[in-house]
Order: sequence, then structure tokens, then C-alpha cells
Amino acid sequence: MTIGENQLKFRDAHISHLVLRMSTLLWLTSLAAALAAVRLAFLIRSALSDWAVCQSWNWMIAGLLTLVFQAFLSLPPMNMSRAVVSAATYFSATMLLTPLVTTLGARRPGISAWHWFVVLPMVAVLQCPALSQLSGSHWRSPLDLSGPAVMGVVVVLIMSTGTMLGTSSAGFALLYSSGILLLLAPSTSLGATSLGAAESSVAAGGAMLILAALAVARRNLERRYAQLRAAPTRLERVSVVWELFGSLYGIAWTRRVQDRVNQFASDEKWTVRLTATGLQRLDGGQPTDADVQVSMNALIWVLARFADKTWLKTALNPRNQNSPANRLN
Repeated sequence: MTIGENQLKFRDAHISHLVLRMSTLLWLTSLAAALAAVRLAFLIRSALSDWAVCQSWNWMIAGLLTLVFQAFLSLPPMNMSRAVVSAATYFSATMLLTPLVTTLGARRPGISAWHWFVVLPMVAVLQCPALSQLSGSHWRSPLDLSGPAVMGVVVVLIMSTGTMLGTSSAGFALLYSSGILLLLAPSTSLGATSLGAAESSVAAGGAMLILAALAVARRNLERRYAQLRAAPTRLERVSVVWELFGSLYGIAWTRRVQDRVNQFASDEKWTVRLTATGLQRLDGGQPTDADVQVSMNALIWVLARFADKTWLKTALNPRNQNSPANRLN
């Protein structure tokens, strides 16, 4: 063997070693980001325990745990086949859709049935193209799904996050959606052919975006609770709780609840109406305490399908020193 051949062999071995180290570092980053996201999800779920939407965060925790499992399987020392890794990545991407879909049905009563008849069937149906392809290749080839096969995931993602755009949760929705799409990319025909060795960096990027999304959600929640603690009047508290509801449930549910409350307002001849920012008088003036008090029973009755009634009464009472907003202190 000549000196040149030895040098070439040494260079190839050095490059392979660097690639392995870089791949390991990226997968460790993915694992660390997923674990940090699980911690944030537990904190947010605890803060929202009085809301029906906390069920969404139960699914969020489950989805993030599948992401942790995927990152663990992907570590080079595990020596898993690309088929197994791609299946785990696709499954985690679909599981991360579950909290978004759960939010669409997060109200009482009915949330229990939503889990069994909407969320779980969705997860099962979305696995069909992947399982069909993996069984056809006897788990020897990674996923290489065509456009129509992944369209179901994309449609669910658009429908469930679109309602959050235009609210304070828009940043969360965009980051979270981007993270899911990055995780989904290696399973598509385009991603399987173009990513190659960059698959580890894509997975790490997806996990980091998911973590960033949860950090934004946590920050938004802290800001709402801080505003609730500082709100000195019932009118301001109504506005904060209403904005919190909008950020948790999105535009679609906000509009439906708004229409329901305003139906009471019309029937009972209130001088105020519920708008996107809170209560406003019909004549454009500032609502008085009497105006706000008139709407309290109807507002609490409608929102009680989404949040605990005791929590609502406490949160909307400016005299109560044991504000539920202190939960995040």
C-alpha cells in the first residue's frame, strides 16, 4: 500500500469519526430538548388544571414521551435500523398532533368521548400508510411516504393550528407546526431522498422547535396570570380571563362562546356586549360595575363548560385575595 493510499484511508477514517461524533451530538441535543419539553408540559398542565384544556396537555406529555423514545432509539450506540428509527419518528410526529385535536373538543361534558371517538381513531388511521409500507418491506427500508400518504397529517395540522392564528398563541402554533413538519420530513419521499445524513440534524431541529413552542406557551400563560393578579377591577379581570380563553381555545371557540353570551345579552336587554377584547357598552362608553355584574352569571355559566366554575368565580372577583393566578408563583 502506497503512502498516498494510507493518507487517503486515514482521511476517510477521520471524516467518518467526525460524522459519527456530530451525529451523536445532534441526537443528544434532540433527546435533551425532548426531555426539557416534557418538563415544561408538566408545568403548563399543572397551571391549567382548572381548565378542560388540561386534557390536551395530558396528550402533549404522551406525545413528547414518544419523542424522547424516538431520540433514544436514534442514538448511534443503540444501533437501530433506519426503518425502526423512521417509524418511531413518524409515530412521534403523529402523536404530537393529539394535543391540538384534543383542544378542539376540550369542553365538559364530552371530553371523555372525544378521546375515544376522535383522538385515538385519528392516531390509528394515520399509522396505516406507514405500517403498510413497513410491512411490505419487512422492516428493511425506512419510510418513504408519498404526498397523498402524508396529506392526512398536514390537513389535521392546518385545521387544528389555524384557529390559533390571530391570537396570542400564534407564535406557539407556528413553532409547534414547524417542529412537527420537520419531524415528518424524513418519512416523505422528498425527505428520504434529499436529507440522507442530515436526518439527525432535522430531528434535532424539530425537537428544538417543539421546545421553543412550549417555552412561548409557558411565557404567554405566565403573562396572563400576572395580568390577572394585577387587575384591580372586575371589568379588567373579565378581559384577562376572556383573552386567556381565546389563547387556549383559538378563534373558533372564542367566536362561538362570544355569540352565545351575546345571545343572552340581546334577550335580556344588556347595555354591554362581549367583544374580542372583553365587555363593551353599546354606546361606546366604559362599562360600569353594574353593567359587568349583569353579565357575570351568563358569562360564568357559558365558560363553565371549559373551566371550573369555582375557579371562574374566584378569578373574576377583584376582592378575592386568593387569586388562582398565584398558581404560577
